[in-house]
Amino acid sequence: MYTMNRDVAKRRHLASRGEMTMKSLGEQLVGSWTVISHESLRPDGSRVPVYGVAPQGIAMFDAGGHFVISVMHADRCTYAADHPAQGTAEENRITAARTMTYFGTYTVREAEPVIDIDIEASSFPNWNGARQTRGFSIAGDELTLTVEALGGHAEVKWKRAT
Repeated sequence: MYTMNRDVAKRRHLASRGEMTMKSLGEQLVGSWTVISHESLRPDGSRVPVYGVAPQGIAMFDAGGHFVISVMHADRCTYAADHPAQGTAEENRITAARTMTYFGTYTVREAEPVIDIDIEASSFPNWNGARQTRGFSIAGDELTLTVEALGGHAEVKWKRAT
């Protein structure tokens, strides 16, 4: 789990005095991010937008090592009934196919750089209790996560929420 150590505390102290403002990748990751794109990368190099061309979603990483990620297709149809537990089989099927939410804890391995995530619970129950690894990079206010999961390779781009 990512936790603040003495070196991080020292960097923050120095930064508060106007000195040395270099943040580690783990420190840069902390915060809220809104999804820009979520694409499946095919072996031929083509890209397929998994949740449509304008997905909606948020990722949150806190300094204590907890995260939540939720991504969904922007063009989801409303249910006929005005109650989430009263969807038809088809409405529920489409919602499940167009939504992914999971949360748990994470650890940053700066040298690789990767994030190991331990999924506590997921809208896809097969991921409950799973450990997965995500490659990541941060450039300014843009976070890119890469993953090999569900039999393929995906790239998810996020923008820091303001």
